[in-house]
Amino acid sequence: MGSRTKNPNLPEDIVNSVLLKLPVKYLLRFKSCCKSWCCSIADTEFMRLHLHKSSTDISRQKFLFFIVVEGKIRHNFSFKVLSTEASISADSKVVSLDQPNIPGLYSKVHYLQVCSCSGLVFIYHLGDSMILWNPAIRKYKMIPKPHLSQQQPGLVMHSTFGLAYDFLAEDYKILCIHDLSKTYPRYFVEIYSVKNQSWRTIDNIFPVPTDFPLSLLNDPISLNGAIYIMAISGKGNGAEFEHSVISFDLSDEKSIVTPVPSECGKHLKLHAFGDRICLMGTVGKEISIWSLEKDGKTWNNITKFPVLGTVIAKRLYSGDAIFVKGYRNIGDIMCIKKNGNVLWRKHGDRFIEYNALKNEYTEFNLKEIPQNSGNNTLYVESLVSLKIPWD
Repeated sequence: MGSRTKNPNLPEDIVNSVLLKLPVKYLLRFKSCCKSWCCSIADTEFMRLHLHKSSTDISRQKFLFFIVVEGKIRHNFSFKVLSTEASISADSKVVSLDQPNIPGLYSKVHYLQVCSCSGLVFIYHLGDSMILWNPAIRKYKMIPKPHLSQQQPGLVMHSTFGLAYDFLAEDYKILCIHDLSKTYPRYFVEIYSVKNQSWRTIDNIFPVPTDFPLSLLNDPISLNGAIYIMAISGKGNGAEFEHSVISFDLSDEKSIVTPVPSECGKHLKLHAFGDRICLMGTVGKEISIWSLEKDGKTWNNITKFPVLGTVIAKRLYSGDAIFVKGYRNIGDIMCIKKNGNVLWRKHGDRFIEYNALKNEYTEFNLKEIPQNSGNNTLYVESLVSLKIPWD
């Protein structure tokens, strides 16, 4: 051939469709290729579409494991973060992430609360800093302490945090529930707006009667602009505990209490699987997963599987089980994989992939994940920049 054939320019929509399929690390590199690619990747609508595709594709989701490490000096703690694909297997690659370089952040870390929503991770450690972190672009934002913690620190017994995205306001919001009493919990609620960079008090958002003991369980779950928290209550010594799920919609700042029927079982844990809020519970010799329907009131059993004869049963029904405040630590379901199998974390670095249809399981270890990695969260990479100055 006398001359080389030039490649035709691809239409912009085709280029964007290809870019939307790429991981964040490649998109950050490709912003330097040309001005048109840079503009496309930096476009707000492109970021939103990329985040949506990542959130709905289990193969693009990741688990973050937070490990608290005690230093050589007594009471001097630090933490490190490990990442792996959500479809964890024996061959999974575990990588260490670069933590935010914040002076003084790690000196007193001994208790972490961690939650993730729409590409961002919120980290709180007792008595110290709070940060909002995007690991994919290595940016973070310091969050000031809530007003009550600043003004009357001795009044707060415990604080529970949750992170959600308000689609109407296009704003990330942090929910903080302060527990103000040792015996009969009284609650005080504040909400932080990332867009406005400020806390404010929300009155009458907590509709649960406080004339009997009530405790919030598990880490809050974020889904579709709302935060879900499991609560347990009892009206006397020896009384049966009653479970309920409290949902906080951050767009209209209202909450709903949904009772959990007794048939959902015991040892209940709250999860978000796909676009559904689910409960995992033990019913007799079976493990059941229940889904909260769109009416916000009805629970439907979507799957159940026997555990007798499996390594899960050995953990569940043997002396190896650990009791915490009357509850048995039986491990936890981490996610439902793309092939429909259930991924189960027994303890520390021990995992089980369970095929409920065939009643078959595979147990494996990931030695890179230490035994003390108690905090983990499902996370998706994003280009979210919040349109505010990062620290």
